[in-house]
Amino acid sequence: MEGRLLERRLEDLDYRIARYRREGMQEERLQRRRAALLASHAATHDQLEEMNGVLHGEESKLDRGVHLFHRGLERLMVEDIVAVENLGVFKAAIQYDVLLQRLEDVEKEVLEINAVMERRRDHREQQEMLQEWRADMYGRTDRDGRERNALLHDRLNVWLQVVDREDDLDDLDEAGSTLEDGLMALEASIAAGTRVRGVQKRDLAVLANLQPPRSKQFLLLEMVSKAKVAFRHVNMLIDHLQGIEHLTVHVREPRRIMDGLAEALLLDFYEGDRPWHSMRDVHDHHKYLTQIRRVLRQRRADVEKEIEGLREMEDELLLLAVDRRLKQRSTLNRW
Repeated sequence: MEGRLLERRLEDLDYRIARYRREGMQEERLQRRRAALLASHAATHDQLEEMNGVLHGEESKLDRGVHLFHRGLERLMVEDIVAVENLGVFKAAIQYDVLLQRLEDVEKEVLEINAVMERRRDHREQQEMLQEWRADMYGRTDRDGRERNALLHDRLNVWLQVVDREDDLDDLDEAGSTLEDGLMALEASIAAGTRVRGVQKRDLAVLANLQPPRSKQFLLLEMVSKAKVAFRHVNMLIDHLQGIEHLTVHVREPRRIMDGLAEALLLDFYEGDRPWHSMRDVHDHHKYLTQIRRVLRQRRADVEKEIEGLREMEDELLLLAVDRRLKQRSTLNRW
């Protein structure tokens, strides 16, 4: 009777420890994601500092120019920013605001992760206490009880693998939803770009935030604005994938979306025609994200197949435990 009571207590402890191990796995997932977010924050901050230097350098250069009194700083900047040799200045001006938004997005998500981890900070101490209690119970359990407990222990380990892969599926679903939002933003950018008649100097000045927009710049502003939305979604897509330990999906640097578009817009301005280069650049990014969508769907199918195999293993261990329990009862009945 005492042996059976010890076995039940040991079983209860194993279930409770498994739940705390589950929390620990979720915490590790959050830690991986937070580490990646902090690295992205540092990289984005460095980019902004570099852009600050470029923009301040351009302003200082023009501020000391001999034509400043007659032509004004703003007009000089408008004319200077469309020069090919000042492509870096135009790139910095056109994407400075979206990088600031990226910093805000990262800071907000890191705060949310910190809040979740703060609520779960006691689980390690409680798990250690239960493991000490379990070691004492295990030492007082007989041989048959230990064998049955080993089966339960193996089954709980498999269960933990299953729920971890299910968390991978949740992250993949979030990543897929974010990817779809990015694709929709690029499609909206393409739709707006097809209606743009041409790219003028004032258009580039408006995009660089040097002059206020007018109604005639609406379509071009919409095209660039939707590309910036896609930039944010691709960054968030990478953030979602960072928490998955067993999965590697390489997504190229999102900044290429804005860099490539800035170069294409300047080229369209010099050719004086419709924004063919800009449209082709946005189309290329849309095609690339479509390829990433196929990769994510294949990864999801692989994870589902792995979960199916683990559940079959869990069922086999459960049947083995039931079989041993039935044999034990049969032996007791013979006595």
